[in-house]
Parts: sequence; structure tokens; C-alpha cells
Amino acid sequence: MPFPSVPTQVICPSCGAPFFVQVYTIVDVGEEPELKDKFLKGEINYARCPKCGTGGALNTTLLYHDPAKELLIVYVPSELGLSAEEQERVVGDLVKTVMNAQPAEKRKAYFLQPKVVLTLQSLYDTILEADGISKEVLDAYRARIKLANQFLSALDDEEALDKLVEEHREELTYEFFLLLADLIEGHKSAGDKEGAEKLESLRAKLTAKTQPSTPPPPPQGATRETNYEEIIDRLLEARGRDVWQPTVALLRPILDYQFFLVLTNKIEQAQKAGDEAEATKLSEFREELLQELDKLDKMVREADEKAAKLIMELSEAEDIEAAVREHAQEINQAFVEVLMAYRSVARSREDEELAKKLDAIWEATSKVIEESLPPEIRLIHKLIQAEHPEGTNAVLEEHRGLLNEDFLKVYDQYVQDLTRTGEHSLVEHLQKVREQIVVKMTILRP
Repeated sequence: MPFPSVPTQVICPSCGAPFFVQVYTIVDVGEEPELKDKFLKGEINYARCPKCGTGGALNTTLLYHDPAKELLIVYVPSELGLSAEEQERVVGDLVKTVMNAQPAEKRKAYFLQPKVVLTLQSLYDTILEADGISKEVLDAYRARIKLANQFLSALDDEEALDKLVEEHREELTYEFFLLLADLIEGHKSAGDKEGAEKLESLRAKLTAKTQPSTPPPPPQGATRETNYEEIIDRLLEARGRDVWQPTVALLRPILDYQFFLVLTNKIEQAQKAGDEAEATKLSEFREELLQELDKLDKMVREADEKAAKLIMELSEAEDIEAAVREHAQEINQAFVEVLMAYRSVARSREDEELAKKLDAIWEATSKVIEESLPPEIRLIHKLIQAEHPEGTNAVLEEHRGLLNEDFLKVYDQYVQDLTRTGEHSLVEHLQKVREQIVVKMTILRP
């Protein structure tokens, strides 16, 4: 059953005004999955004074429960100064409340070993690490948060802001600007209009000030010759039409840091030329594009989270292959990418039990994907795995019925697509096999 929040009176530490806040003591994402995203964004147990605007996280105990990952974590703020006996009693009461709400078959061993953390950061880290996010990624995220706070402190001091930009120019990547977008969304969701406006002002200033001396390496899908002017024109043409979202999604890999610098330069040039209408149009376009990218990236994160939940569910199945086949319709690119990331994490942590389960999921997934492919593609995959010439010859003999002009067209297109990925050894292998295919097709002809 869900554990509702409780209206609780707090006193503002700045102005002394009393006001009520909805406070959670238990967050059970098994019962209310939507709470996980809110909690990680800092929207739960957050208070903002309606009188003076002072806000911050509340120092109150909280139990976080995720039955799918068997996570049971109790946050006991060190600021409360509880003795060991008092802490044990608080933890025991919270765990007992959650356990009593579970049916008998769901009262597993992990309820007897709750993890206690003394800081919110430790709680966030534990949750995210269970999602397969490495310590390196978390450290990089925290570094960007720290940098954002440094910039905010200098927001009204242009000289100090310029100095910070020069010192941290290489750290002002698209990922940093994406973080700003997430923070802006979080403040808006929490009703903190002033905080959101400050962050929006910071984003605008940083975008305008950032002018790297050397261009960054091109992203996947782009080259040094990428014509950002043409991309801007293409997006402007799509703006306001039904093709807007698909066009942004298609061009997403190329809409990098350098792209936004080119766009910002166009805005500045229009301003210097006194063309305020053009400058305003491009500024509004930039903001709209950033919002669309935020939405797109949020969709990707949601797809990754859905895939992570499915992987955890599959790892608990008695018959993994049967479970994978049951969920075949949910297997997509996001699922495969998250699964591969989880396998890598499991190996790096030397978690043999989890790695074995994930390998079994991957093996079953590969079978399901392979079975869903057209017979021509399945044959090409077999040829890739076979040794040339004896192994590939045996495979071709086994599938002589597929060897015709239509198959050769599919084969050539596959090799052409593979060439673009830089897999030169694989391409060379398939080119040798093609000679065998042509010979066998010639023999087959009357």
C-alpha cells in the first residue's frame, strides 16, 4: 500500500515564519514508481518559505524502498544528533512499518539488513549505483553541480563570471548545459520561479560568453566539415511544423556544443547589425530547441529506466529465456544498451552471480532478436561468425536456396552500411565471402 505524505509545520530559519510542508517518512517506489524521479530531483521533503523564499531540503528521517532491486535504505540525518540506541529504534520502526504492509511472500531477507546512510548524497548514490550508474559518472555529475553553483555565485559580477568562464572553458560541454536544463526544470516543478529564472539567466550568459579557442572533436555522426549553417536553416524550416520533433531527433547527434556556439554567433551578429527582429527570432529558436532537446533526452532517460526495470525483473525469473520471450515486444535499442552497460558494471565489480544472470539474459535476447530478423540477415550473421573459406563455404552450402540476386542486393547494402562504421576487418571478411556467393550463384544458374 502507498505511504502518504503528512502535512507538517516547519519554521523558516531565515524569517521565522511558520508554514506547512508535505513530509514523507517512507518512499516506496514499488507502490508509487513516480516518486523515484521526484525524489532524485530533490522535490520530496523540500521546503520553501512562502514569505521570504528561503528553501532547502528538510533534515528528517526517511526510508526508501525499491522491492524490484531489494533496496531498503534509511536516511538518518547526522544533524539530528541521535544516539546509537535512538537511531536503531527509528530505523526499526520504519522497517517494521514497511514490512507489515507487505504480503508474506514478499517479506524477503533484505528487510532484515536495511542500509543506514547519514547524508542525502549517500542515499542518492546508493539508488543510482543500483541502477548501474558508476561512481565515475556520479563524480562527474557532482563536479558539474559544483561548477554550476560557482557560476551562480558570480552571476551578477561580470568580471568574476568572465574569469570563471576562462578557468573552466573546457568543462562547459553540452552535458553541462543539459544539467542546467534539468536544474531549471526541477526548480520550476518545485514552484521556485526565482531559482529557475536565475539558472535561465546563467545559461544565457554562459552560452553568449563561451567561445573556445579550438573546436571540440566532432560528435558521432558529424565531421569537421559539418555545415552548422545548413543545419540551422533546416531546423528553422521545420520549426512550427509537424516535422519539427522528428527533425530534431534525427539531427540530435550533431546538435553539439559547437552547433550552439555557431547559433549564438549568428544571434550576436544580428544584434551588432541592428537586426533586432532576426536576433529575437534566433534567440527564441535557440530556447525552443534547447527545450525540445531536454524533452528528447528525458524520453531517452525514461526509456533507459523502463529497460532497467525489465532487466531486474528478468534477472529474478526462474526460466530466463522463457521470461525474455514473454517480454519480446519490449526489447528495443534502449534495452540492449542498458543490458550491455549492466554487464560491464557487473564484471568490473566482480559480481559473478549477477554477471551470470545478465549473460543469460543477453544470450536469450540475442536469440529472440536473431529469430525476428529476415532470413537473409540471419544468413549474413552466420557468415560473419564462420571462418573463411571452409566455414563460410559450409554455411553457404546449407543455405543454397537463399542465394539469388535479391540476397546479393541485401548483402551488398549490409556491407556498404558496415563500411561507414569503420569495421574494416569485418568488411574485408564479407568481401571475400561475396566471391564465394557469386561462384555458387553461377553454379546454380541453368
